Amino acid sequence: MCATRHFTQHAFSDGLGALRAASDFDGLRAVLPSLCASLGHRFFRYCGRFPLPDGTVATPRFDNLLRDWRQRYEQHYEAIDPALALAARQLTPIEWTTGLYTSPEALCLLDEQRAAGLRFGVTYPVFTPCGASGTLSLSSPRRATLRRHAPRLCDTATNGAHVWREHAGVVLATHLHEAVWRFVQRDMAARAKHRAAPALTPRERECLRWVARGKTSWEIGRILTISEHGVVFHLRSVMRKFGVSSRHRAAKLASDYGLLEDTETRRVPELTCVSPDRQASCSAST
Repeated sequence: MCATRHFTQHAFSDGLGALRAASDFDGLRAVLPSLCASLGHRFFRYCGRFPLPDGTVATPRFDNLLRDWRQRYEQHYEAIDPALALAARQLTPIEWTTGLYTSPEALCLLDEQRAAGLRFGVTYPVFTPCGASGTLSLSSPRRATLRRHAPRLCDTATNGAHVWREHAGVVLATHLHEAVWRFVQRDMAARAKHRAAPALTPRERECLRWVARGKTSWEIGRILTISEHGVVFHLRSVMRKFGVSSRHRAAKLASDYGLLEDTETRRVPELTCVSPDRQASCSAST
């Protein structure tokens, strides 16, 4: 294995460290060109889609494309880009081969992006369990290669370099997506702090306090000596006020606002369940 390949891998590893240490989007933009170069590419374009608890969707995107081409691509080609369409349906990288561009519009895209210097490229899809997704596209005026300084480098080593580069691109896309998600969460928390806290009734705050402690609606009802239906009613009211669809998210937001701190915690009664022939008939003994 040649020394240059060792250097490339070390440079890539150092670049990932700088990516994780970046504190904002400008920091990511500053680190990405060297990471792309270590993989044999010149241009990058990242697009993310993050569903947020309030029902909105964050769509961060950034690149180092030439401004004229970026504007033309976004206006005319982004919606019909076959690489992006395929990236929405598969996990593996999509190389920009000519066979990918079959429609007349896609062929125009192929011609124009090559004229803009994006002759060879690959798109890496990223999906996360929370439902967020993203793509990282890397491209170059010439085919990505790792420089070879050794006089005799066998084909096996060359193929190994290609495999390493392909996997490294997946790693880069994953780390970048994670960094962007970190910034999105930070911005979301900052916006939440500037919003006025919704007004909660004492009963709503009590219910949320027990939600935060892991209690079910039935258990909260027994603790507060109200019906389970009443607990659900109060929690639905709280979720509407916070604009969220999860009681646990509402409890977290209420805690962040400090709305649960002055709620007195009652002693939890010992809950016992007796099961006749229906679902669960339960009683509380103190």
